Amino acid sequence: MTALVVHVARPITLWALHFIAIYALISAACAPRALLDVQVMRAVAGLVTLGAGLLVLIWLFAGSRRLRHCAASAPERPLATAAVWSATISALAILLNLWPVAILAGCSG
Repeated sequence: MTALVVHVARPITLWALHFIAIYALISAACAPRALLDVQVMRAVAGLVTLGAGLLVLIWLFAGSRRLRHCAASAPERPLATAAVWSATISALAILLNLWPVAILAGCSG
């Protein structure tokens, strides 16, 4: 049971870390001292998103496989279902975290 709780929590934790990373990159690129070039920020944000997205998709497929092999009356089925939904929502949230980077033409506000 404890392992399934970890399976539910890890995609959400990865999404939160991705959220922090994206907005830290935006802050670094748009700071008055311009610690990063906007193009570098976009490239790094894309790589971070790709890595996080692939990891969550792997967890999603593993959770789906676990759910398929779980009996309908098994006590761990609700947590297995929650793990799949957690990974699905986190994958979508990670993808949508990239939206400000995609529409950011510059740092002029």
